[in-house]
Amino acid sequence: MSIKILSWSKKRMIVSGIILFLLALGALKLRPHIFGGSNPQSEPTHVETIIVKQQPGTERFESAGTIKAYQDIILSSEVSGTIQNLAVSNAEKVQEGTILLNIRHDDILANLKKDQAVFNQKKLYFERLQHLYEKHVVSHESLSEAQSDFQQAKAMIDADQASLDKYIIKAPFAGQIGIWQIDRGQYVKPGDALVSLTALSPAYVDFMLPAKALGKIKIGDDIQFTTASFEHYTWHGKIIAIDPQLDVATRSMRLRGQIDNPDEKLVPRLYGEVVVLKPSTPQLRLPQEAIVYDPQGAFVYVLQKQTATRRQVKLGLHENDDVIVEGGLKPGDEVVTAGMMKLFPGVPVIVNKKIVQ
Repeated sequence: MSIKILSWSKKRMIVSGIILFLLALGALKLRPHIFGGSNPQSEPTHVETIIVKQQPGTERFESAGTIKAYQDIILSSEVSGTIQNLAVSNAEKVQEGTILLNIRHDDILANLKKDQAVFNQKKLYFERLQHLYEKHVVSHESLSEAQSDFQQAKAMIDADQASLDKYIIKAPFAGQIGIWQIDRGQYVKPGDALVSLTALSPAYVDFMLPAKALGKIKIGDDIQFTTASFEHYTWHGKIIAIDPQLDVATRSMRLRGQIDNPDEKLVPRLYGEVVVLKPSTPQLRLPQEAIVYDPQGAFVYVLQKQTATRRQVKLGLHENDDVIVEGGLKPGDEVVTAGMMKLFPGVPVIVNKKIVQ
């Protein structure tokens, strides 16, 4: 028996034929993935979907903002004297009328006591003459003179009390004092700063917007305030004032909002971001996890007859966990929100969960 030995060229042809066969077989199996045709042997993919519907739209105007106190003053002395005592501690919260400090006022108290005694005497004399005048015992001129003396004595009491009030510093409104800038026993003179007093709730926020927003913004519009100092907080409020003049340097409109600050976290000169929210035309929204990105842009998978169809979409602003869809979808479309990793165009699907907006 003879054995035929294949030449090298024939061996190479056989090997090449086997490789071409395998490549052709692989291409047939991958064809549905490449050209989007259906594969009758593909198993359905389990997904979650959402039915898209129009929702009330919101137009946003964003700007940097600075917190301003509802009321904020520096208390200063109106008189000269020595600090007798500090009645409250640093950064203490006080009510309107609370005594904050006393400046020594012994001489004022002495004058008040002396004038009080004169006042009491003049008052009794005037009341006695009134009684006698009714009995026609004294003249009208005597009664008038006694009344004048009584009124002068009362004016002296009022003047003493007004002087005394300048030595006893009280809180003109409820708020929180700052850090004392003077100490007990220190001598102060008129104009010397004593301590700050700040009312923190509610709070103001001052911000600016471009002049093009002038016709869209009005008093009473809703605003939101956020700051990097408190990353997980959002404060809400309304616009309360719009400056009638544009800023000279920037030609922007100046606005002031009032926001609730019940926990008093917002303090004067705190920097943050203001968003003005305005109702606009209805919008289509999707959760951000429904969007798939590739070099050509953003797209979603839309279900049609229980199969997935890839559709490119035009996106707008991102708001919280949602994104506004400006093009590519219409109300009623059913969009895949979970399970996209196993999807390709034309693959059959089984919907495990469907959400209607």
